[in-house]
Amino acid sequence: MTLGPEQRARLLRTKLAALVRDAGGPGGEPVDLGASAAVVAQGCASVLIERGSASGLGGALLWSSRQHADELTVFVDDAAAADVARWAGYFELGGRPVVVRQVQGATSHPVEPAPLPTPVPAPQVPSELLEQLRGAGVDVVVEQGSVRGEVLGLEVARLVRWPAEVGGDGALHLEAGVGRFDRDAVAAARPDEAPVDSLARTLEQVRAHRYPGAPVHAVQLLVRERWLRSMVVAEPALVGAASLRAADMTTEQMGLKDVHPAAAAGTDPDGGPVVVVCSAGVDLALVPLAADTRALHDPAARLVLALPARDHHAATVSLMGLLRSPAELVDLTPGWG
Repeated sequence: MTLGPEQRARLLRTKLAALVRDAGGPGGEPVDLGASAAVVAQGCASVLIERGSASGLGGALLWSSRQHADELTVFVDDAAAADVARWAGYFELGGRPVVVRQVQGATSHPVEPAPLPTPVPAPQVPSELLEQLRGAGVDVVVEQGSVRGEVLGLEVARLVRWPAEVGGDGALHLEAGVGRFDRDAVAAARPDEAPVDSLARTLEQVRAHRYPGAPVHAVQLLVRERWLRSMVVAEPALVGAASLRAADMTTEQMGLKDVHPAAAAGTDPDGGPVVVVCSAGVDLALVPLAADTRALHDPAARLVLALPARDHHAATVSLMGLLRSPAELVDLTPGWG
């Protein structure tokens, strides 16, 4: 039987009240917090999130801060609790660390933070494939163990290994298309077309709509975070850096329509490390993931969040204020209208 929204919300509130009592926290009347439940009493906030996510943690921190709480316990009801604990370690509320507890039935227990993910090494790429990408005039981006060709942050090609276990030769091949599904469609529609010709045709279609000042079009709307990242890599001075390269986040974008920050790492004019995380719109996951990305590359690095000025939302500023190690907010002028 599927629960309706009101029944589900009531169940979450009841569950949170029971978990707080079991953990010895002060009682109170829980309230709805989006897809979560929250309660604050005697300055102690508790939030139950069913799906452990960076945005869920961001929402819990933001709500607790607005309630003027000086303690926060986050109850996580899925296997991602250890990741939430790692993200929570970058914040403090009222000068105190955020506590994360894993829910188990009607009780809970403290959870140790998960280790940072191990970066995926870039593949060894034949020089002729790199030359094909560079010759087409695309940006060559190495990220999450993959080599991609991008136009203002939008993937138009990727070097893909054809595995021997399914009949491939085990080597890397150039595949053209805007994302995986388009690459598959291009290969199915024109199986005999040379990859460089497929790429040229894809580029013609993309560049007709993705350029600074272009009229609004679906191609222009995709992965705007990565468009901003391409801007700062091309012109590091925009964020006070001397040099930048595309860098891994600790979580990966799942698709072209998935809103997900994009990172770059490099040095500032004095040679110090800098990590830049670009985003557009309002994303409660931005600050936790940006802090996690700094920890992945260099915990001592200067952290810059780069967004269009109109997206400098109060929620982002508030979450930045809760970081144990500070971050900066920089304005970017986007290439879209």
